[in-house]
Amino acid sequence: MGKVKIALGCDPVGYELKEILKEYLITEKNAEIVLDVNPTFEESYNSPADTTTRVCEAIQKDECRLALLICGTGIGFCHMANCFWGIRAANVSECYSAERARKSADAQILCLGARILASEAAKKVLDAWYDEPFSWTRESSVKNKKFFQEIEARQLEKPDFIAWGMGYEQED
Repeated sequence: MGKVKIALGCDPVGYELKEILKEYLITEKNAEIVLDVNPTFEESYNSPADTTTRVCEAIQKDECRLALLICGTGIGFCHMANCFWGIRAANVSECYSAERARKSADAQILCLGARILASEAAKKVLDAWYDEPFSWTRESSVKNKKFFQEIEARQLEKPDFIAWGMGYEQED
């Protein structure tokens, strides 16, 4: 299996945990980091919105299929990411929800809280999400994904630059 392409982003609070998980992804998960958005600590408060935009657009443009966003709680990044067409982000702090976020809801982005999880716990949550791809054999998950797509079509405009099916259809 080839390397999984993943984008990373954080705010100043999430920087240290993001660096720990970046190293873990490279050494233990054989991941390829295609985008690493770091705060410059002098930036204005708008930097989380800029970070979220860059990470979500990397997924939409098919530069990567997964992403990790880390702030104090994970809540802010999760709210922002879920405003982008085709993006499914989950803010979780324990393993079962992380696994289900990807396996049942096909969440491409995992949002973590650096003030919530110590690094070893964050690695376990990351493992649970990263290691469990969406289950196309689970009928209720496939139906729910179609419902998400229908709601999205009514609420959000699909950008012209979308480069793939965003996981709404099973790829060969």
